[in-house]
Amino acid sequence: MDAFYALERVFSADADLLFCGNTHVPYVRTLDAGNMQVRVSGSSIEGDKDLSFTVPLKRIVNVGSIGEPRHGRPNATYVIYDVDAQQATLREVEYDYHATCAAIIEKGWPPIFAWRLARGLEYAERADDPTHVCER
Repeated sequence: MDAFYALERVFSADADLLFCGNTHVPYVRTLDAGNMQVRVSGSSIEGDKDLSFTVPLKRIVNVGSIGEPRHGRPNATYVIYDVDAQQATLREVEYDYHATCAAIIEKGWPPIFAWRLARGLEYAERADDPTHVCER
């Protein structure tokens, strides 16, 4: 997500620190304090308004995922957060993803699911051609 959208999420959570997931991509993003300007389009009578406000220090921590990683490796990810130091440490754990891939094939699920898991990628554009990976 872009920085403005991320900042909007943090503001709407009314939090200095926001933990999230669902993207399966682990990261720590700090949104530094600064001045932000926003143009708000109003009705034709009111016209447009320029608003500015100061952005306090905020941080977003995406913990990644235990399954279906999307960070380019088949490892599970998690975060350790030190409250006193206010520091997030991203961790990866290797596991027997080969067994999971074999189980996917054994159950008759599409082979592309096993291919994606083994490479830690989101999806292939053409399931018949696993060498062709979509770019986002």
